[in-house]
Amino acid sequence: MEGTYEARVAVQTISPNGKVTVTFAWGNLGDNNPGEAAGEGRIVGSTLKLGRLPNGADISLTMLPDGTLAGTYTLAGQTYTGAFTKQ
Repeated sequence: MEGTYEARVAVQTISPNGKVTVTFAWGNLGDNNPGEAAGEGRIVGSTLKLGRLPNGADISLTMLPDGTLAGTYTLAGQTYTGAFTKQ
């Protein structure tokens, strides 16, 4: 993210109504120490919007035509963006 920070997202479940569960992990991200959190959200169109994570972060991921995810991570007034690729 931002060409400097590392983050990973693993989708655990997807229900027919678009609800999802994920595991989101991050390295040093601004002032936030590395960590991992389970989250829930919903897919609407091509965007997965997670509910607020326990650390207070808001995350949305949008599928791009080339198969990458454009991610936005917002925490404590700071927003980080970046692309996620399938591994």
